[in-house]
Amino acid sequence: MMNLRYFLLSFFFVPLISTAQISDLKIPESVQRYFQMNRLGPELISVDIIDNHESGRTIKLKIIANRNKSGKDLGFAFAAAAAIANHADRPIEVIWVDMIMNFKDSEMTMAVAPVDCTIDAIILKNTETKKWWQDCLQFL
Repeated sequence: MMNLRYFLLSFFFVPLISTAQISDLKIPESVQRYFQMNRLGPELISVDIIDNHESGRTIKLKIIANRNKSGKDLGFAFAAAAAIANHADRPIEVIWVDMIMNFKDSEMTMAVAPVDCTIDAIILKNTETKKWWQDCLQFL
C-alpha cells in the first residue's frame, strides 16, 4: 500500500518538477546555486540577463578562472548557463562569459556561444564537445 502511494505521488509530481520553468528574476539565483554546488568550479562574480539588439536575449556571466584550468572553468560556466537557459520561461539565444584569469597580470577573455548548440553539446550530449569548441564558441 505504501509503495502504491509513493508511485502515485511520483506519477503526479515528478512531471511538474521536471517541466518547471525559470523566470528572469530567478535565473541569476539559479546560476549562483549551480556554481555553489560545485566547489571546484570557477568563482562567479555576476550573472545578468540582457536584451542585446544584435543577438537577442543573453545570459551574461563574469567569472574568475584558474589559469591552469581555464578551459575547464570556461566550459563549466557555459554548462551552468546552458542548464538554466534550457528551463527559462522565455527563450534565451546567447550565452556570454567574461573570464578573468586569477594571476598578477589579470587578463579578460570574452566568449560567446548560441544557446541551442551549447545545450545540444553540453547538456544533451548530441554533439561532441570538441565540435562545440570549434563550431559554436567564439572568442571576442
